[in-house]
Formats: sequence, C-alpha cells, structure tokens
Amino acid sequence: MVTLGSHRAYAYDRDAVDVTAFRLDSGDLAWHTAVPEGTAVAQAPRLVGDTVIGAFATVERGEGTDAGRRGITVIALDAGTGRSLWTREIAGDTVAVDSEAVPHVVGADARHVLVASYEEGYATTPPLSALLDTRTGRVIWTDPDFKGVDLERSVAVGVRGDGDFAGKSASDGTRLWQRDLRLGEARTADPGPGLTWADGTEAGNTLLIDPATGGTRLNSGDTSLERCRYDGWSTTVCAGADGSGDAVVWAVDVRTAQVLWRLPDASAHRVAPVVTAAWHGVVYAQVDQAMTLDARTGQDLRTDIGPVSPTLVNEGYGLVYDHAARTIDVYRAGGTAVPG
Repeated sequence: MVTLGSHRAYAYDRDAVDVTAFRLDSGDLAWHTAVPEGTAVAQAPRLVGDTVIGAFATVERGEGTDAGRRGITVIALDAGTGRSLWTREIAGDTVAVDSEAVPHVVGADARHVLVASYEEGYATTPPLSALLDTRTGRVIWTDPDFKGVDLERSVAVGVRGDGDFAGKSASDGTRLWQRDLRLGEARTADPGPGLTWADGTEAGNTLLIDPATGGTRLNSGDTSLERCRYDGWSTTVCAGADGSGDAVVWAVDVRTAQVLWRLPDASAHRVAPVVTAAWHGVVYAQVDQAMTLDARTGQDLRTDIGPVSPTLVNEGYGLVYDHAARTIDVYRAGGTAVPG
C-alpha cells in the first residue's frame, strides 16, 4: 500500500524492489531508490519526520555445502530526495533461503524502528524481529523467536513462538511482561498509541491491550473488531461484526480505552457504515455514497462528498485505492482530482 506525507506518497515497487516517492500535487515521480539485493517487500515503508524507513528481504545464495543465508536489509532515506541516510543488514536463518518470510516495518518513531520478518498463516520458519536506532541505524537488539506487532515509546510488543504475547524493553530487549491471551491463532495490530489490538480465530473477545503492562484495557465481548483506524489525535475507529454477524463500528478513546459510540443504533434508526479512513477528528465512510462522521460523537457530518470514500487522508489530499486495478486516485481536500 502507500504511506502518506504532506506533499508526497511513498510506496514499495514490488517488481523493482525499491522505494518510490510520488508528488501528490501532480502524480509525477519524485524519486526512487533501489536495494540491489532485495527480493521481497510487504505493506508500505514508514515515514518518520523527514525520513522514510523501508525493509527488504535479501538472500545470499550459498555454494557447495554452504546453505546460504536469508536476511533483512533496513534502509533510511531522505523523504525529500531519496538520498540514503543509512543501511543496515540483519542476518537471518542460515538454512531458510527459500523461506516465504517477508520483513515489515512494524513501527517507527523518532527514537526506534521495529522490523519483523515472518510468514503469513502457518509458518515453517520462526519469526525474526529487530529494533534499530532511527537516527543511526544501529541495531539495539534482535530476537529470533519474536514476531513484533506494535512499537510504543519504551516497549515493543510481539508474539513468541509458543503463542504467548510479550512486551520487550525498547532500550535493551529485556522482557517486561508475558501473557497467554488464550485467543488461539491470534491476529494483532497497532490501533493507536497506548493500545495493542489482538483478536483470535473464534468470534468475539477482541482485546485492546496496554502495551506497557500487558493488561486488558478493553474486551469487546461477543463483538469481533476486525480493524481499527487511528485518527492521529485521540480516537481509534474499529469496524467488525457482532455476535449475529451484523456489521458494527465502535469508536474508542485511545487514552482511556472507553467506547465513545457504537453503530448501528436501532433507537436512532442508524446503520453501521463501511469505514475507510479516519483523520483528525473525522471518520470517512461509505453507505450508499461516501460520507463523513464526527470521530468523537459518531454524528453525521457530510453525506455528499462523492461516490467513493478515501482510504488515506491528510490535511490536503485524499487517496482512493482501486484493489482490482491496483491504481490510486488522488483528490485534493476540496474534492477535485489531481491530474495524472
């Protein structure tokens, strides 16, 4: 997918295995930077201030009895020019050259970058995670039995090989807490600062966890919350299904973990929309047409913003991703399309 900056969008080119930047005002290519030995990428690079962080799978083929090595290359690029700021190679499994594991930039802030390499679904190769210094690329710690899923200021949260959740110190990798969430094959993500989302294979009991302690801050009961979108301010908006399988939307305050509002609301004759994005107090969604809601109250704001709701939003642009065509349409905040 894409990471959105103020004036540029950043994405991986899966064919050329590079990071590419596009100008939002014109759609023109701004720059692209390749990783010579890169073989695979996943999701999108991360933008931290004026730095773009990317992670690539790399393979060193062996000869004779040498089994070869699969690893991770992490790069930091100047967001304006694509100039390389640093490159760091992290050695992986010496025998799993043909592994399907792909590295992800799980999280990045002004101090740390958390990278995790793992296979989706049933895995034959253990995960590998590493925490790096954002400014220099120095490797602070690595863990060959830890799938990183969330990065907070002082802790990295992940899943161990035995299925337990754990929090590791960002400073030295010391284990701060460990917990069996009893979710079976758990799915995890970052729903916003101060929270880690976890959901299992069974319906219901989605958890929002305190990453610093491992304690539960919110249990959704018989509702499954499939995805949460943080608005960049104080609210995360989660969509999913209730115990009957009907669509629901919950808004949660990231500081208190309190539910602010829920849809549908039968008493008010309101349905649950399809949420596509959240940005600075506004939820972008779709019913028959694209619409917006107030992130704190859930009240409708506008119901006339067009036929398609954006999937990424910033202060000046909205991006609509066409999954079938694998194309992105860019719209200015006023609703006009960017030519290109």
